Amino acid sequence: MSVEIPVIEAPKPRKFIKKPDVEQKNKQIKELDTQIKKIEAQVTLLSSQIETTVTPKVDTEKRQELTAELRKIINSQNDIKKKRESINQQIRLLDQSIKKKVGEITSKTSKYNFKTTEDIDKRIRKIESDIESGNLMLEMSSLNKLKKDFAGIEQIQKSIDSDKAKIAELKASLSTVSNKEAQAKFEEITNQLNELTEKNKGIQAKRDELFGKRRVLQNEKYELLKQIRKIRDDFDAKFKKFKADMDNERKKREEEEKAYRLYIERNDLMDEIKEIESSASTASNELVDQIKAAIVALDPEFKFDDETSALDALESTTTSSQPAKSVEAPQLDESLVIKKEEVAFVSGSTKGKKSKKNNNKKQNKIVDPSVITKLTYVGATIPASKDEYPKVIDELKAKLETAKKEQGEAAEKAKAEAAEKITKIKEQISGLEKEILQELEKEKERQAAKRENASKETEEAEKVEEA
Repeated sequence: MSVEIPVIEAPKPRKFIKKPDVEQKNKQIKELDTQIKKIEAQVTLLSSQIETTVTPKVDTEKRQELTAELRKIINSQNDIKKKRESINQQIRLLDQSIKKKVGEITSKTSKYNFKTTEDIDKRIRKIESDIESGNLMLEMSSLNKLKKDFAGIEQIQKSIDSDKAKIAELKASLSTVSNKEAQAKFEEITNQLNELTEKNKGIQAKRDELFGKRRVLQNEKYELLKQIRKIRDDFDAKFKKFKADMDNERKKREEEEKAYRLYIERNDLMDEIKEIESSASTASNELVDQIKAAIVALDPEFKFDDETSALDALESTTTSSQPAKSVEAPQLDESLVIKKEEVAFVSGSTKGKKSKKNNNKKQNKIVDPSVITKLTYVGATIPASKDEYPKVIDELKAKLETAKKEQGEAAEKAKAEAAEKITKIKEQISGLEKEILQELEKEKERQAAKRENASKETEEAEKVEEA
């Protein structure tokens, strides 16, 4: 069973797609190139002016000498700075060492009121005198131990004194590592460089002005190059879109033509099915119709069992059967056909009335040529005259009965053949309908892709406008 296929119209004329204007693009680029060449000529002129607008050679050499000397002074100042930092670092380390040692001494002497070992000896001698009297023996033992500790403190104190002496020496060396002379020389050279700068200030201002003008022209050239690049990019994008549109239009045309061709082919096959069904349902034996026509030609008043009048059969045969198949009259024996031209007519004859009667009798015996044609077609005996018509009619009736028997078998065979043909044609139609649906689906996909691309192009254009 065929699927529902929409009506497919003939392809419309191809849509005109305008090609990007190459000449317009080249014209725009040429105009911009002309402007760029003018700018390049001006840049070349400014560059030559910059080369000629220079500081005098003597001043340039003097500046180079002073700059080199200034660089040496800066390096010397850096060295002095490093030396002073090194000395200060040593002083900081010694100072930290002294503080640590003083802390050790303080921790050992803070519990007692003695400052030196002599103070301890005085106390020991006093205690010894008291011991003789039996007093202070325990304090005497503690003082002897403390005396030993104070001997170590004296060594620490000597180390502290040594560190202080080193600090004094380092501080004295700082005065020798002075930056004053280098700083004075630095300021002197800087002043000389400033004098040279002031002297050549006009020249430098002129050079700066020329450099500024050249920079402006170079920026203008860059903008013009950007315009050229944009023109080319826009043209390439348009040409790419043009090619895509052309390709899309070609594919659309091919799909439409193919779908239409398949649609027409499907309709032709469906019409063919209708014709086969119609001819199968109305199939009849042509021989039966021709035999009946021959009988009617011999006897127009003859009535058949299945018809009301032989004349009606003749009319139906001449209106339906005869156009279906043209029958050429066979070559007949001249002895069986009596031509009218052979009848002699003599005007003014004295035997006029008698000849006319004889001719009428003779014409009653002539067989009509159309009757001969029908009888020849069905293979019946050709009568020599109308007197033999009844005999020929009996022969035709016998042939009619035989043909009717064969007619049923032929009709069934025709129906079977028609059914087989229709089945094959329906298979072809089914294949065509699948192809048609595929082409229609391709068209839908192509249209969807086209809408999506158009949407993307619109979004990109909006982004460009916002930028």
